[in-house]
Amino acid sequence: MGPRARWIVVAVLGAVLVLPGVSLAQGTAADPLPEAGTELEPGRYVSDLVGPSIDFRVGEGWIAGPSGGGPIFTLEYLPAPGAVLSVTRFDGEVFLDSCDSTSMTLVEPSVPRLAEIISGNPFLNPGPVDVVDVGGHSGLRVDVGVPRFDATDCALPYVLIWAIPVGEGGEFVQMADQQSRFLVLDVGGDVIVIAIETFPGVPFGGFLEASMELVESMAIEPGEYIPPEPTPTPAATLEPTASPSPAPPTAGSSA
Repeated sequence: MGPRARWIVVAVLGAVLVLPGVSLAQGTAADPLPEAGTELEPGRYVSDLVGPSIDFRVGEGWIAGPSGGGPIFTLEYLPAPGAVLSVTRFDGEVFLDSCDSTSMTLVEPSVPRLAEIISGNPFLNPGPVDVVDVGGHSGLRVDVGVPRFDATDCALPYVLIWAIPVGEGGEFVQMADQQSRFLVLDVGGDVIVIAIETFPGVPFGGFLEASMELVESMAIEPGEYIPPEPTPTPAATLEPTASPSPAPPTAGSSA
């Protein structure tokens, strides 16, 4: 699924960032997003894998990535191998401890809650949280860098944030020296997350610009609300706090 992510947001809202939406009524109908591995011709595509229908335009250099059989679709950027844009639905599954894969619990699936979880994680170095509008749907944006950490800070080689209901492998994680931008939107009751991420060492700037052009072209139509799948009650039932992990990493340079 490429680089993934987890977050917690501080309720400090900056200026509203409005990304222009595009009407679905256009001269050329959007093509369904093809199967994984297909290089996309420049033009408009549409997917309803996350519930809402998301119509967007791509330029040169994009390829359809894997979906994992859940509420997610991904797009890989060929000019920067290891750069992925994913669109997912957040149903409230988060990790109490970013270094313990057995610590999953359920929280309210809302835009502010997920933003709080991302920006408040002690392993992440978040930027300011901004209000954003994508295709007429409001939400929050947060940019994240990940300082370096080692096994004395976290036993895992990555930091767990949240998960989507796809069975094994649905965890969203962040790795040391990774850079990411998250746009968390309220779309008719669904919490939709657009994640723009690169693997450690992959240049972020050019990919971010190409990704934001794609995001600015999005037209989003709410689908029928899909309630979260029932999840077995985990051993831990407390919600994450501002310090969900036992040992924050030592200070390091941000990606």
